Amino acid sequence: MVRIVVLLLAGTFIAAPTFSMAQDKDQIRNQGKEYGAKLRALGEPRDRCSLGGTLGAGPVVMRTNGTSTLKPGDKLISLNSTSTVGKSPDDVVAILRQIPPTALVPITVERDGRSMDLSVACSNARQTMEPTLTALDFAARGKFDDCISTISQMTYIDTGVATLRAQCASVSRNVAKNNLSALAAQVMDMAIEDARYDPSLRPNVAKELRNAEGIITQGEGAARFRALVEATKRWPGGETLYKSSTPDWTLFRRNAESTLSNRLIDPDSARIQWPHGFLMGTWKPFLSKAIQGYWTCGLINARNRMGGYTGTTAFVVVLDASGYVKYSEIGESSDYDLLTASCNKSAKLLPPPPAELTIVASTSKNSSSGSLADELKKLVDLRNSGALTEAEFQTAKAKLLGGSAN
Repeated sequence: MVRIVVLLLAGTFIAAPTFSMAQDKDQIRNQGKEYGAKLRALGEPRDRCSLGGTLGAGPVVMRTNGTSTLKPGDKLISLNSTSTVGKSPDDVVAILRQIPPTALVPITVERDGRSMDLSVACSNARQTMEPTLTALDFAARGKFDDCISTISQMTYIDTGVATLRAQCASVSRNVAKNNLSALAAQVMDMAIEDARYDPSLRPNVAKELRNAEGIITQGEGAARFRALVEATKRWPGGETLYKSSTPDWTLFRRNAESTLSNRLIDPDSARIQWPHGFLMGTWKPFLSKAIQGYWTCGLINARNRMGGYTGTTAFVVVLDASGYVKYSEIGESSDYDLLTASCNKSAKLLPPPPAELTIVASTSKNSSSGSLADELKKLVDLRNSGALTEAEFQTAKAKLLGGSAN
């Protein structure tokens, strides 16, 4: 599911989105109730000053509503003659709560390395906070489509409100109609831009972008996801952060295949297929507690005691970031198998498989690999579909050709 972590800011709130899509309506309801109660405990909605934007750590302006005198990247030095150096966004909001919504507020900012004195006309925070609270209330009551509709009518939303809308869309009556993949892409666009100005957000945003790969790629296309990845390369000083967060998929495959094979009567006969990549999230086994980690579903076939293959069935594996297998399960070769049904339902959330799964696994001794020409054709198809970039295609092709020569 999509979760939101609320930080009270100048006009509304910002979220740290997560896209581990284990669609739990009760959790979304509880979060809507919790966050709505927190805002009301602070006296929201009320007629008070808003700076017309969203702040991050610093405090630094991360985005504005387009009419504010402030600009993204402005670092607040003082507000209404009160120093804001070293203060949190919550501290800034506490100052704003004492200022009427019609005031002209003196502000000193650092912009492009220079100190600037500005006069900022307040807007009324109620205009944003009131519909935000209404949307949270709808989420708390399970009226997820009303939550989406309320936010869609707002003239200005920040990353937090955009995430709330995606959260409600993920459990709405008609996910396809509400275009969850487009909403997820919008949230990541906004979160990446926020992280440009607030470096403390970058590790989480990089992780959540990886989590959102499946839903964005399947709905918006591989090119749209790659554009988001490229945007992270424009983070000053964090240009390689997303790439460095990539798990070792070869290790994941090796450990997962070893664990799965050890559950079989004839481990050496295992034919394992990886149609999907891994997603960081929650897998909920039947009648057991949910397991957090990198999970995926695949297909497996092996010989029984009589020497015959039992038939292809589904498997699921969950690993931690280091590649340790936390959970594995193999389905039953029967007309109706709960694990196969769960995997079929969840497959739409999973990203495409990385080359380390599609190529290395297919050329291993335990796989049902075809000819070299067949494997090359698979690579070409992946490149043509957008699942592989040209650079990834060339790397995978080199691995395949190198492996075939041994």
